[in-house]
Amino acid sequence: MKAGTKPKLLGIAASLRNARWGAGNRALSNALEQFENAEQLTAFLAEQSSLHLENFLQAGRKAGKDFLEIYANLRKLSGDAGLSNSEVALAAALWAAHAGGLEIDHLSLAEHFAPSGELRREAVLREKLLAADGLLISGPVYFGDRGSLAESLLDWIARDAELREALAGRLYGGIAVGAKRNGGQETTLIYQMLDMLKLAFLAVGNDSETTSQYGGTGLAGDVGTMHKDTYGINTSMGTGRRMARVLPYLNTPVLLSAPPRVLFLLLQEVDGTAQQGIERLLAEHKGGLAATVLDVASERIQRCIACDICPTHIDVDEEYRCIIQSRNDAMGILHEALLHHDLIIPVAACARDRTREVSHYQSFIERTRYLRRGDYVWSDLLVAPLVFEELGTQSTVPLRMLTSFLRHHTVMAQPMTAYLQDARVINEKAVSEQFAWTLRQARRLAAGRLASAQADRETKYNPVGYVLSANKDLEDERMQRRNKMVQSRKLRLQEDAEKRLGQLGPSS
Repeated sequence: MKAGTKPKLLGIAASLRNARWGAGNRALSNALEQFENAEQLTAFLAEQSSLHLENFLQAGRKAGKDFLEIYANLRKLSGDAGLSNSEVALAAALWAAHAGGLEIDHLSLAEHFAPSGELRREAVLREKLLAADGLLISGPVYFGDRGSLAESLLDWIARDAELREALAGRLYGGIAVGAKRNGGQETTLIYQMLDMLKLAFLAVGNDSETTSQYGGTGLAGDVGTMHKDTYGINTSMGTGRRMARVLPYLNTPVLLSAPPRVLFLLLQEVDGTAQQGIERLLAEHKGGLAATVLDVASERIQRCIACDICPTHIDVDEEYRCIIQSRNDAMGILHEALLHHDLIIPVAACARDRTREVSHYQSFIERTRYLRRGDYVWSDLLVAPLVFEELGTQSTVPLRMLTSFLRHHTVMAQPMTAYLQDARVINEKAVSEQFAWTLRQARRLAAGRLASAQADRETKYNPVGYVLSANKDLEDERMQRRNKMVQSRKLRLQEDAEKRLGQLGPSS
């Protein structure tokens, strides 16, 4: 991104039923840029959904024609009117992203990947991807997974080394539209996020206003119905807002003048393997980071009791606010060490024989509930799991770490997996190189966060489904405690910015 320009978000519609292509791509972006409020957007989405349904009717649905004939007739249209269900959700996200300060563009994958599998206008597709600072992919759910259009795009990027290198470190977000409320939207988003992380993208979900989960989740059982799903539209807009928040951080021409602060959370151990692996990484990258290592696996961590007053009260982040205060529980002691980092690395060692594992992984994750519900204490931090895995283990821990930590309103990086054979890491060089790359991304993100400290927006936990907590939250707000917490966070960021930011220059 050139200095002085807005970060660019490319919205990718990954459905064969897309209504927009050609000049219609730019026409849609232009229209979205004109809307001043959500009411205007809502009216537009309803109008365009009706147009798309009418196109289907006129193409032969009203006359009961075969779908192959309907589809062929639809492809004869000019591509400048109507919106498919996936495009409705995407348009909502793009509008929110533009309102948040991003430049936006729209791309129809069906224009480039034909139903037969043929790739068309490759140069145009490549140019669009390279011009974007972030990609937002919206598509239908197929059997709890993304459709083949999205799969073709990911495969194409993966097989092109030059393109893959150019896109590394850019931001990804996702939207999935299914025929049922629980129709596989979240599994689709998780699988796609994992693959985008493997392509060295960074990933975000939706924002704090829509409960900070995996992205947009739309419900549309028939043509022209997505605009009626208010919840799905809100989660899609939340994903656009999330990208509008993070993309400027990643594209700020400011450098950290000090090494990034890295928190290693050792959550599962096998015969000292993880501890030794962390020590080797720190020795190899000495001077490149300021590390804190917490051996949680050796502590006593009680289970979360799912109380309805989490956190117990509103206060500054340094205040431990979990209801569990037992002397036999270490969370209160660990609390302050969990704060004020640039990169969080949850660490686990995994063995084929699980009797060798010492783990507080799940208990610890549960107990971070008060951090999440305390207005996202870890908001916007980079998270990169590190797993030491014996060959043949096939552990689910890396994926679980991704899905759990993303819900803390964080930014995710690709998990680092060290493969063990006879207690020896056989891909140590690759892990070290990936760790070095992750440190560079943490520096970028931290510099952007600190540079934006003065004007940064508040993140507030939205207690969906927790009525008692919501009522208590309102009571605490009247007591001005939230304002104290928010001001404390901003003051700390501003102080950090003064100490840790270097001169303007290329962020790398």
